[in-house]
Amino acid sequence: MPRPLVLDAAARHLGELVGRACPAGAGAPDASAPASASAPGVVVALSGGPDSVALLLVARRWAGLADRPLVAAHLNHGLRPGAADLDAAFCRDLCGRLGVELVESDADPRAAARERGLGPEEAARHVRRRFLRDVLLERPWSGCVATGHHRDDQIETVLMRLLRGTGPDGLRGIRPVAGDFIHPLLGHDRAAIVAFLEEQGQPWRLDATNLEGDNLRARLRREVAPVLRDVFGDGCLEGPARLAELLEADLDLLDALAARALSDAVDGASLRVDTLLALPPALAGRVLRRWLDAPEQLEAVHVAAILGWLREGTSGSGLDLPGGRRLTREFNRLSPGIPPAPDVGPEDWRPEVRRLPEDAAAGTPGVGSWDDPDTWHLLCPATALRGNLRVRGWRRGDRMRPLGLGGGKKVSDLLREARVPASRRGGVLIVDDDEGILWVVGVARDERTRLLPDSGGTVTISVIRRNYPTTRGTRSS
Repeated sequence: MPRPLVLDAAARHLGELVGRACPAGAGAPDASAPASASAPGVVVALSGGPDSVALLLVARRWAGLADRPLVAAHLNHGLRPGAADLDAAFCRDLCGRLGVELVESDADPRAAARERGLGPEEAARHVRRRFLRDVLLERPWSGCVATGHHRDDQIETVLMRLLRGTGPDGLRGIRPVAGDFIHPLLGHDRAAIVAFLEEQGQPWRLDATNLEGDNLRARLRREVAPVLRDVFGDGCLEGPARLAELLEADLDLLDALAARALSDAVDGASLRVDTLLALPPALAGRVLRRWLDAPEQLEAVHVAAILGWLREGTSGSGLDLPGGRRLTREFNRLSPGIPPAPDVGPEDWRPEVRRLPEDAAAGTPGVGSWDDPDTWHLLCPATALRGNLRVRGWRRGDRMRPLGLGGGKKVSDLLREARVPASRRGGVLIVDDDEGILWVVGVARDERTRLLPDSGGTVTISVIRRNYPTTRGTRSS
């Protein structure tokens, strides 16, 4: 059942979720160190609506009690001319009065919709999550992003997934902790949130498209929910939320069993077929999804096909899967194929440089993963950059001085040592400037990007798709 929203109780719950999302920094802050260096803080996704405004008040309370850093992030999609600008102005004014830093950005999701073949609502969600991840990356003290999804959102999510056809994992709905995103308000419905804001004397903004729009959620609220209440009674919509809560505990247990079973079955980059086939089919499916890192692409029909093929197939055979993967079997070993390279070229990417605040911890420098654009961020001294920064494709004959090697090396040798398949090496990106190669994206970084105590200012170099938003920060006081 939904419960009243009480400020201190909600702040404690938010702190618990931060601890779960960032277990390494869950302890009490070190009083001798600044908050930004002692324990993780939170980025609050702020739209100006009642749920995000209530979340900001809760997060501010938690940050004050726990001595943790806090920042709000607002993305203006520009889809509601006039109203969207008023939303942004409201967020600026609110953060100014609360003394919370606000990071803003403008982005039109229609470009992402055309690029990815998505609907406007889904494209906006992708652009928004990318923006929030960028804000998170910019601030190494940030442990996670908090969003204002509440119990009504959970009910709608579970209903939509049920009617579309999903398994138990999909019926979990919005999870309290999902990677580096947390959802502290899932136990409260919109009525409780509005009552809390009225009690606090805090105004908010309304988005008319949430009720009047033609997107799926708006139609569910406007057309379907009243029919369900008329047929089953006013309390019927609590069922989906209770189902999600019950499944969360049960599926956590299954996930733990799957992790243990995967550890027993894995053999280097392969799986032992006999160990996999000895598992109950439901557990074997979870093992396969974890091993292939494809929880959404691998549906029940694909799991059944894989297990049937392994029982009847012979060594040397293969099986194609969604996403371009092809599994191959050699005797008792099942090996994964490599998904094809995305249909984009170097011209579809651009570099972006952001200077970190002087008092920010530098974080962990790395090179990223060559096949995961979400990891294409490099921390390096600002003094390492020379002239214009460019993104280009790898070319034969490229050389660089890899960090820690002490001498030059061919990029082709680095690609081979990193086990980048020959068929994928043409898609590897290079970031260079007027002095040469700085970064073979996802493979190696140049010696001059080394971070030292006396390096001075630090910057983040990101390789991002064109048409994605950039962030701009304003500090309110």
